[in-house]
Amino acid sequence: MRIPRGSQLMLTSILVASLVNLGIKRLRHVPIAEVVFFMSLVSLLTSVVALRCRKLSVWGQHRGLLLTRGVSGALGIVLHFFALQHLLLPSAVAFRRMAPIFAALLGIFIVKEPVRWQQWFFFALSFAGVVLVNGLAFTGASWYMLAGIMGALFSGLSNNFVRKIGDREHPLVVSFYSDMVATLLSGAYLLYDFVALQGQDILLLGAISVLSLLAHYYTVKAYQHGPVATVSATAYVSVAYAWLINQLYLREVLPLLQLLGLALIIIGTLLNLFYKQKRS
Repeated sequence: MRIPRGSQLMLTSILVASLVNLGIKRLRHVPIAEVVFFMSLVSLLTSVVALRCRKLSVWGQHRGLLLTRGVSGALGIVLHFFALQHLLLPSAVAFRRMAPIFAALLGIFIVKEPVRWQQWFFFALSFAGVVLVNGLAFTGASWYMLAGIMGALFSGLSNNFVRKIGDREHPLVVSFYSDMVATLLSGAYLLYDFVALQGQDILLLGAISVLSLLAHYYTVKAYQHGPVATVSATAYVSVAYAWLINQLYLREVLPLLQLLGLALIIIGTLLNLFYKQKRS
């Protein structure tokens, strides 16, 4: 069976992104603001150079929407990386994949797209998965899970603003604002808490910065070459990648009940994606 072009590109993207996630796990001794600062700075400079080469303004035309999207996107990234440093890798990745659920819910108010009763059932499945992963007791780890879920919430909000912007702005301009906000926020935090990096840390940060850019590039190309639902569904292979990395390199044990919870999160979100594609 031949894999569609869009899915091939998404599989490449999530493979590269999995290496980024592994690198961030290895940098758990470095404050997350410091990691975000260097990664965002590299991406920011790359966006500026690319836009200048195309003779396009980095500021765009719809600056209010772009700035709002930039703030929500930056918060989504920071919270995801924070959860990634403290949670088991498959859990952090699965929480990240809840973004389409929040995008659909927020879309009721932002882009006026209704949610049907079938979709509420799919949301309930994913929520049941979150309960299984965390349990009913509120523990210290719950704060990190909350960070992962809030990261997905802000990513869903960011996706809605991207939809409102549409094709009125160049994708690099949209990325510029998110990187600019992330660089400024994390840079301000570093004035109060900065950890001197060792040579190995600098090399690892440089590597994951470049890999992060590649992952973003292949993601954009994937959505350009394939239907949204198909490409989005392919992205859920990232949870399997995360589980393999967890077993092979990190040696962290994931309890059976949490594995079941992760499966429910994925199933609920995938059913929602396929239902939306069928309706459209």
